[in-house]
Amino acid sequence: MLHTIFVEPLVFLLETFNRFFVALGVPYTYGFAIIAVTLFLRLLMLPLTLKSMSSMRKMQELQPQLDALKKKYKNDQQKLLQAQQELYREAGVNPLGGCLPMLIQMPILFGFYYAVRELAQSGKLVHQSFFWIPDLAFPDISQGLSWLWPLPPSVGWETAIRYLILPILLVVTQILTQKLSTAQSSASDNPQAKAMNQMMWLMSLMFFYITLTVPSALTLYWVTSNILGVLQQLYVNRFMGLAAATPTGSQDIRPTPSSLPQETDQSASTPSKGTAAKSGGKRRRKKKR
Repeated sequence: MLHTIFVEPLVFLLETFNRFFVALGVPYTYGFAIIAVTLFLRLLMLPLTLKSMSSMRKMQELQPQLDALKKKYKNDQQKLLQAQQELYREAGVNPLGGCLPMLIQMPILFGFYYAVRELAQSGKLVHQSFFWIPDLAFPDISQGLSWLWPLPPSVGWETAIRYLILPILLVVTQILTQKLSTAQSSASDNPQAKAMNQMMWLMSLMFFYITLTVPSALTLYWVTSNILGVLQQLYVNRFMGLAAATPTGSQDIRPTPSSLPQETDQSASTPSKGTAAKSGGKRRRKKKR
């Protein structure tokens, strides 16, 4: 089922783009084919991804209100859930909206791995270089880390460094993506943010290990997808963030002169000392007469 839905279409796309770049006389045809397929898949999922990013950003903006509700209904979980659902409804936010693109990308990632392995087993991807990468089909998952560990690497230091560049780029882009997506909720005193940061580092280390054991073609797809994800997140933070900060229909409310406190004219309402003294003197003279 997975092979029919994901693997076969991906193999078809990779071979189609490869033939296209061969016809154009472009070097590193399979490497550019991988980048082209990654861009195609990202564009295909762009509306869903942008909607998901917007939903995640709105969730971050609602976090202070959610924390206040947790304190208010800390002893009543049912009322807490009802208040949270009401808040989500009023804000037009789906709390699960940010998970859908990730759920879609995971099968694509596995499908891409099997597509790369199929091309490697058929010999089409073997010895296909890409700039500094000697072979997009290397390393094979059956090798594990035997090509790198124990030191010195069995492939030599120069070749090992060439194959280590993509895994390092993957970790950098993965961390950058997470930092950008959690920019609004990264307060140092937020326990949830601390837990997310720890999880981010653990996942990055796990992904780094995985990329040391799979073909470089898969890591190239992964890094390219992350770079496109960073660009999408920057777009959301720059433009959708401004829209969230100044919602439609909001007005610039400034105090009008009529709403400002008016100073009373004490000189008109309260008699001065000189005036009071004169009026008192007149009254005394009248009494004497």
